[in-house]
Amino acid sequence: MEFAMWKVWLSGLVLGCLAGNGAVRVARDGERWTLENAELRVTVDAAAASVTVAEKGSRFVWTQMEAKSAAFRGVKQIAGGIGFEVGTMTLKVSLPDHWADLRVEADVADRTAPVDSAGFLSPFLLDSENGAIVVADYSNGHAYPVRMKPFPRRRFDLGNIDMPWIGVCDLTEGQGYALIAETPDDAAFDVVSVEREGHTVSAPRLMWNASMRTFRYPRRVVYRFSASGGYVALAKGYRAYAKEHGLIVPFTEKLKKNPNIARAFGAPDVWGNGSLRFAREAKAAGVEKMLIHGTSSAADMKAINELGYLTSEYDVYQDVMGVKDESEIASRAEWVPDNVVLRADGTRMPAWLTWDKKQYMKRCPTFWLHTAQRVIPKALAEHPYLGRFIDVTTAENLYECYDEKHPLDKTEKRQRGEELLGYVRSLGLVTGGEHGRWWAVPYLDYIEGMMSGGSTSWPSGWLKRPKTKDEAFTDPNGRAFPKWEEYEKWGIGHEYRVPLWELVFHDSVISTWYWGDSSDFLLEAAPDVTAKKDAFNILYGTMPMMWANGEGSWVKNREMFLRTYRNACKVHEAVATAEMVSHEFVTADRAVQRTRFSDGTVVVVNFGDHAFESRVGGKKQVLGKNGFAVKGPRVEQYLELGK
Repeated sequence: MEFAMWKVWLSGLVLGCLAGNGAVRVARDGERWTLENAELRVTVDAAAASVTVAEKGSRFVWTQMEAKSAAFRGVKQIAGGIGFEVGTMTLKVSLPDHWADLRVEADVADRTAPVDSAGFLSPFLLDSENGAIVVADYSNGHAYPVRMKPFPRRRFDLGNIDMPWIGVCDLTEGQGYALIAETPDDAAFDVVSVEREGHTVSAPRLMWNASMRTFRYPRRVVYRFSASGGYVALAKGYRAYAKEHGLIVPFTEKLKKNPNIARAFGAPDVWGNGSLRFAREAKAAGVEKMLIHGTSSAADMKAINELGYLTSEYDVYQDVMGVKDESEIASRAEWVPDNVVLRADGTRMPAWLTWDKKQYMKRCPTFWLHTAQRVIPKALAEHPYLGRFIDVTTAENLYECYDEKHPLDKTEKRQRGEELLGYVRSLGLVTGGEHGRWWAVPYLDYIEGMMSGGSTSWPSGWLKRPKTKDEAFTDPNGRAFPKWEEYEKWGIGHEYRVPLWELVFHDSVISTWYWGDSSDFLLEAAPDVTAKKDAFNILYGTMPMMWANGEGSWVKNREMFLRTYRNACKVHEAVATAEMVSHEFVTADRAVQRTRFSDGTVVVVNFGDHAFESRVGGKKQVLGKNGFAVKGPRVEQYLELGK
């Protein structure tokens, strides 16, 4: 069945930070309307179909990228703003009394009409050599220069990035704005570029996508300005929004329900060996805490728990093979094709493809919870696990199912994930997930992948270790992986990385590396990367990850394993429950960076080749490459040049 391609190109609008107590004022002068509160003055020119936003704190005036758009029709005053029509859409634009936000709601007359996508608002430009687009794009966060050509990415699907917002800010002057999608499940951020006086400038524009082939429901977005503070202020603006919507559940609250979470504070995340022998060797070597994924006998696991370690087991509910009997249904076994996701084109959705090309199918999320209720209690009856790692659920994109027996839209798909993780949590288990999603933070205690920046040049998902930096790989479908330079720049590079996720969620969930990009995964190809990852863990106050199998550092380079534990884990233990309150680039080349935490802990790290003289805790330190200085009420730690 064919559906009409439906596109509406609208002119822009924007946002703010905390405002004063004044009421919203709406005024009209011919075709020009002005919306004003204590922080923003928004001018809407109906005839020109344009919007200008003056942010009063910085006195910065935001203008839109030029776009062809029909005049705004039928403009009328509403509570706190105006409403009007443009194309086939009706917009409501308003300001709140007590926040410096510009709120926009979009709707259509016939929500059941077939649609494709709607380009929502022409973006506001920041034409500055210090301008950046900041986004947690399957990473802790990146700051992409607005003048970068070509721009690294053209679309960020909101079902596949980690937080439902994107920001634009000046890294030097500090002014900026964030686009927070309040209805993010069927949306994307497109990056639009224009030529300006011999250079290219890019900015993000929100796109509304169809839901089950139609518009279906009103779409809402908040544009939030900040007068200063750059990406830190934007992240804190979203944190305030997230807290208002119940997404900030700090460890101080989570610990009341499950004290075992504290076992993860200061623990390395370890895969590849769940034996009691390994646990005892690690304890004897001075590893006080450890998150161990693996299975041994019930008696051995009880002994491991008694050592103070946190035992956890891998589990996954998306990737399934077929069964012949109901009794065979398990984590990776399901009725195929009946209970597999049916796509809009009438085909069943494939899932994981193994290295030897065994094709799993995608279990419909409708059946996740039911399957977990069959699997997990049985596992707990046989082994005394204290935790459980749920793969894929918080790493994959949102999608729809068109099977009439178990249909679901993207919002329902997300909700099925919340139900699954909520159930695991209800069993008293410390709950982990692959990668991170804003909606999962209330249910998860640790997330594997948020410290990794993507762009690996090797098959990290298949746990294939490269032997050299220039070793080339293709996946089972023959697609080439990026070259090492891409990983070096975006995956582990320090120049464009910013901890947006930690600035929002550090006190609510633990971050670590992806298991195919662990602290020690590049022992052969690039062993020096381990020290840089340690430095990132220290800077962000997060958890390292290592392997204890035959390829990991416990076997191949135990001193590296223990060094990572000593250097990174003690900092994490000290600040695990603290909010990250700031991050900054100390030097112009961004090699030296500083973070501060709500308990007063200060961390300075030098990623550069040149020595840097820092002063932390009233003392002078000379930091070499990957050197660090940490001072707080519970930790004092230094790695100085030549020491």
